[in-house]
Amino acid sequence: MTARNRIPVDRATATIDTPVGPVRITVAGGVVAAVDHVQDPPDEALPKDKLLRRAVRQIEEYFAGKRRRFDLPMAPAASPFQARVRQAIIDIPYGEAASYGGVAHILNSGPRAVGQACGRNDLVLLVPCHRVIGAGGTLGGYGSASGLERKRRLLEFEGYPGKFSAN
Repeated sequence: MTARNRIPVDRATATIDTPVGPVRITVAGGVVAAVDHVQDPPDEALPKDKLLRRAVRQIEEYFAGKRRRFDLPMAPAASPFQARVRQAIIDIPYGEAASYGGVAHILNSGPRAVGQACGRNDLVLLVPCHRVIGAGGTLGGYGSASGLERKRRLLEFEGYPGKFSAN
């Protein structure tokens, strides 16, 4: 057994209700490890973990219209390419959207690779992949078929002025 296997990693989760459905936040090792849309009911008690409380507060501020960017330590991206896609997505201003092709052009990549990296995003809201849409205003993807409605609602919440085409 290596030393790494013997060191316990503190892990804490909280599920909160949002205007687009419940969100589960996971912190581990001093970073936000995941933010996921879930079907679970919200937790009744406030989290004890300090970083988790901070993440909950920032997401609540976002949905209250008081926050447009998140200031939280996040788990590293799985690959250097995913890190570049993550930063490009974070750089899309609140209330705006960019196409998969547009992000790909910035990264000197292909739209399909950007879409795949978005699909692996474990930090929804913090890394606002809902701001990446398809060519011609199609929504593209967002988890599942029901996720597209959530994506539309997030863009509308942020005041995105675009019209959406049928996928």
